[in-house]
Amino acid sequence: MRSKKIGLADLKHLRKEIRQSQTQARAAVSAAPVAEPADDGEALRRALRSVTPLKPSGRRTAAPAAPAPSGTAIALRRAAAVGESAARADAGVSDGGDVAHLLSEGGTAYVRADAAPDTARNLRRGQWPAGAELDLHGLRVAQARHAVLAFLDECLEHGIRCVRIVHGKGYGSQGLEPVLKDKVRTWLVQKPDVMAFSQAPEREGGAGALLVLLRNHSGRRT
Repeated sequence: MRSKKIGLADLKHLRKEIRQSQTQARAAVSAAPVAEPADDGEALRRALRSVTPLKPSGRRTAAPAAPAPSGTAIALRRAAAVGESAARADAGVSDGGDVAHLLSEGGTAYVRADAAPDTARNLRRGQWPAGAELDLHGLRVAQARHAVLAFLDECLEHGIRCVRIVHGKGYGSQGLEPVLKDKVRTWLVQKPDVMAFSQAPEREGGAGALLVLLRNHSGRRT
């Protein structure tokens, strides 16, 4: 069978038909309705219809306990403590009174009567590592008193046994008198939860700082 030859006129007619078919197809697509996308809320509701609630087990899950703040975090709260009302933390504590007779080791240490006699010595030797520090530099007496007492209350609340209080050596005060050094000792002996304190070793502040041991509320003897 002999093949039919396609002439130039036939080829032009074929191209015209192809273009018409393409135009009609595009028109049909354009005329088709476009579905509106569902909003996020409706999509979520549809998805949740297939979820089956779990049956209650009857068990209670305890809320996680808040972690105790680090020593740095507590030390940084000094400014907030100074600005609070002093009535709560400072109740029953005065700036006056002679406490020299209660101190030992040349006035550098103190041990409460119901604590072991060697508590201050063991404190200085590092038996209880300091868990928080308070720096009183730049504070007036009233500010420092409230800062110290509020600081101790917070440490007791979080179970921190040993703290370091930096009161300075008095070189920057008027007359070079270590005012806060003596005041801090006076405040601490009036605080029932202070079991002992001792001048810090040189590597931890020496004569410009105290290591303070707080009462153990677990009931174990110090």
